[in-house]
Amino acid sequence: MPKLVFNEPTLNGQAFICKYEDRKYFNLRVKREGHRYTHISLNTDDIEIARKNALDCYVKVVSTPPRSSKETTTIKRIFEKFMEQKELDTKRGQSKALTQKLYGQRIDNRFIPFLEYKNLVNIKDIRKNSFDEYAGFQLDKRHKGKWKNLTQGLAPSTINADISTLNVIFNWLVENGHLQADNKPIIKRIKDKKNYRDEANPSFLPDHWIKFKDVLYKFDQNQDNEYETWRKRWFINYVRFMYQGGFRPHEARKIRFGDVELSKRTDGKPVAIIQIDSDTKTGRREMVMNGNTFLNVKYHLNKGIKIRNQQIKEKNEKLIKNPNKKILDFHNRQYKEPLELVEKISKDDLVLFNPFLPNNKFGDRRVYHDSHIRDWMNLILKECDFNRRYTQYSLRSTHISYQLLQGVPVNKVAKNVGTSMEMIQKTYDGLSARYSINELGFYKDTGVPETVEEDLS
Repeated sequence: MPKLVFNEPTLNGQAFICKYEDRKYFNLRVKREGHRYTHISLNTDDIEIARKNALDCYVKVVSTPPRSSKETTTIKRIFEKFMEQKELDTKRGQSKALTQKLYGQRIDNRFIPFLEYKNLVNIKDIRKNSFDEYAGFQLDKRHKGKWKNLTQGLAPSTINADISTLNVIFNWLVENGHLQADNKPIIKRIKDKKNYRDEANPSFLPDHWIKFKDVLYKFDQNQDNEYETWRKRWFINYVRFMYQGGFRPHEARKIRFGDVELSKRTDGKPVAIIQIDSDTKTGRREMVMNGNTFLNVKYHLNKGIKIRNQQIKEKNEKLIKNPNKKILDFHNRQYKEPLELVEKISKDDLVLFNPFLPNNKFGDRRVYHDSHIRDWMNLILKECDFNRRYTQYSLRSTHISYQLLQGVPVNKVAKNVGTSMEMIQKTYDGLSARYSINELGFYKDTGVPETVEEDLS
C-alpha cells in the first residue's frame, strides 16, 4: 500500500479525503460493509476543489453496491492463497514439504492450463460441472515429461492423484468462504484398467532376475582405467542397495551416514537401521536392511575417495612443475590452481555421493544424476532383452515381492518400505502362484562382489 501523506475526515466522519505519496490526485476513502473501504479519485490535486467534490463522489459510491471480493477474485489468486496456507502448514509441521511441492507442481503444470482451456478466470465462473472434462483433457493432451520428451496423455493413476488434490482445494475454498458449496465441482476418479503387475514397475520374474544379476555383475569388467571400473562398480552397489532396502529412488538419494546405525541380528549378521528423511513421500520412518550391503557401499566410497585423492595429487604435482601448461581433469576442466584433497566420510555426507563430482552450491557432495543411473539401468536391461518394462522402481517391487514370498507379514513389509498394507495387498496379491522363492533374491548369492573387511573408516 502506498504511503498515506494526507488524511482529512469529511461528511461528519463518513469518509476521508486522502492523498498517497505516489498519486497525483486526492482520493475519497469511504467505509463500506465490515472493515472494507472504497477509494475513488477526486480528479484534482487542489484540496479546496477536493472538498467541494467530496459530497458528489460520496453519493456515487454509496449508491453503487459493493463488489464481492469472492466474485471478482481470480482462480489463480485463490490457488496462490491455498499454497500460502500449505506453506504455513508445512512450517507448523501439519503438512509434509513433499506434499506442498506436489500440490504446487500440479497447479502450475496441469490445473492452470486446464483453466485456460476452459476459459475459467474468476471464482464466480466455477460451477459443479466445470471440471467434468478434466480427465479427458489430460488423457488426450500431449505432456512434456521430466526429460522434456512429449508423451500422449497422463496415466490414469496420475489423473486420479490430480483429482484428489483438486477435491482438497475445492473443500478448502468452501471452508474458507471463497466458493459456494452448491457450486463445488464434483469430480469422479477414473478407472485404471491397466494390469499393474504387468506394466507399472513390475517385479522381476525369477528367470529374469537371475539373468539380470548375471549381466549386472559383469558390468565393471574390461574397463579402460581404475576410475571407469570404480564408477561401474558404484552402479552395481547402487542396484544391490536399492533392492536390499526396497527404497524409492528419491529416498535413497537423501540418506546420510548420520541416518544409519549398524547393529547385529541374533545370528550375528550385520543390520543397518536407517532413518528415512521426513521430506519424502511417506514422511520420516525407521527401516532396516542388510548391513553387509551398506558396508559394501561405504567401502566402495572410501575406495573412490582414495582413487580421487591420488588423481588430485598427480595433477597438482604436474601443475606445480609446469604452471603454464594446460592440464585437464577427467571432466575436461582446466586446473588453474592446486585442488584440495577429498575429505573423509562424515556423518553429514550422503551415502550415495560421488567423490569425483564437485560439491553443489550448498557444499553437499553430489550423487550421480538420475539420468546416468537410468542410462546404466537401461543398458543392462537392453542386453538382457526382456519382454517386460522393468525400471529402477522394479528393484523396490522385487524387494517387496521377495519379502512376502518369504513369509514376512504384510504389515511389517509395509511399515519397513513406507507404504500401506492396502497398496501392497492390491499390487502384490497372488504372487505366490507366479514366483519361486527358491530362485529370487540376492540373499541366495554364494558371495558378495566386494569384501567388507577392508572398510577404511
